Amino acid sequence: MATRLLATIVLAFAILSAGYWWGHTATDNAWIAKQAKKDKAADDALAKANARADKAAGNYLQEHLDQEDRYAILNAQYSDLRGRVPLVVHRPVPVAGACANNAAPQDVERSAPVPVVDSGPGLTLAAVRMWNGSLSGVDAPAGACGLAGTAAQADAACAQDSGLTIDDAWANHASNAKACAEDRQRYQHLIDFLNANKKTTSP
Repeated sequence: MATRLLATIVLAFAILSAGYWWGHTATDNAWIAKQAKKDKAADDALAKANARADKAAGNYLQEHLDQEDRYAILNAQYSDLRGRVPLVVHRPVPVAGACANNAAPQDVERSAPVPVVDSGPGLTLAAVRMWNGSLSGVDAPAGACGLAGTAAQADAACAQDSGLTIDDAWANHASNAKACAEDRQRYQHLIDFLNANKKTTSP
C-alpha cells in the first residue's frame, strides 16, 4: 500500500513537473516567436531606412556632380563673354547751359555741342546675364543678350545698358547673402536636432 502511494505521488509529481516544463517551454517559445517577429520588423525597418539613405545620398551626389558640370560650362562661357563685352557702361548725361532771362538760344548756340557729364557706371546686359546665371546655375538671356544671332549682333546686344546700376547689384547681393545666412542657420539647427536624436536612440 505504501509502495502504491509512493508510486502515485511520484507519478503525480512527474506529471506536474512535465506540465510545468511544457508550459514554461510553450511560454518561452511564444516569447521567442514574438521577439523574433519584433526583431524582423526592426530589421526590415532598418533595411528600408538604409535604402532610403543610400538613395538620398546617391541622388545628392549625382545632383552635385551635375551642378559642378553646369557651373564649369557657365564659367567657361562667361569667361569668354567677359573677354569680348564690358560689364559696365558709362552714362553720359547732357548738361544744357543756362539761358539768361529764359531767352531762346540762338541758332549758333543751338548748333554747338552740348556738354555732358558722367552719371556713373551702369551694368550691361552681359553683366545681368552672368549675374543671374551664376545664381541659378542656368544660363538665360537678359534682354537681347543671349538670344540667337551673329557673333557681332550678340556682342552688341550684350554691351547694351541694362538700366541697372552697381547699387542695384549690391542690393541684390545683400538680399541673397541674407537668404543664404538664414538657410545656413536652419540647416545647422536641423543637423543639431538629428545628431541629438541619434544619440538618444542609439543603444
